[in-house]
Amino acid sequence: MVKNTQGGSSHKKFGRKFTTGAKNNKLRLSEDEGEIYSIVTKMLGNGMFHCIGIDEKQRLGYIRGKFSGRGKRDNMVDVGKWVLIGLREWDINSSRGEKEKLQKCDLLEVYSDSDKERLKESVAENWNLLEANDLSRINKSDFIEEDDSFQFITDKDLEREKLILEMKEETSKKIIFTSFENEEEEINIDDI
Repeated sequence: MVKNTQGGSSHKKFGRKFTTGAKNNKLRLSEDEGEIYSIVTKMLGNGMFHCIGIDEKQRLGYIRGKFSGRGKRDNMVDVGKWVLIGLREWDINSSRGEKEKLQKCDLLEVYSDSDKERLKESVAENWNLLEANDLSRINKSDFIEEDDSFQFITDKDLEREKLILEMKEETSKKIIFTSFENEEEEINIDDI
C-alpha cells in the first residue's frame, strides 16, 4: 500500500476557511503623492520586479506578503500588468562610488483588464507610456513573420482563385455577330 504523504485530498486549499471574502469592486486609486501608477517590465524572482512609472523612472518593486501565498491567486504579478506602487520615502539612495541603484518601492495594488478601463476614466493622467508597454494591447500579428515559400492548397482552391481573378478583370465580353453579306437576317426565336 502506498503511504499517504499529502494528507487527504488536494482540495483542502480551496476550503471556505481560506477565502478572503467577497472580492471588493472598489477601485483602489492613488491617495498620496508617494503612490505611482506603473507597469511591470521584468520579473526578477525572489518577490521582486522592475517597473516603469508614469513619471518614466524605472524602479525595483517588492511583492509584499499580501500578494504572495494564498493571496496570489487573484493578484498575479506578471510582465505587462498595471500596478500601483508605493515609494519608500525613508530609503535613501546612497551611492558610494558605485553606479546609481534603482529606487525601491512596494506593491500596493494589481489592476485587472477591467480595472484599467475604469482607471483611465476616473483619473486624469497621461496613460500613453503604460499603454505602449501593455502586452495585452500589442497586436500579436506584428510579431508573426509570413513565409511565402510554402503553400498548402488544393486544385479546387487554384480554380477558385482563377475564377475570382477573371471576374475582377472583366465582367462580360461582347459578342459580335458578323455576316458575310451586309444584309440583315431575321432570326426567328422559335428556331433557337
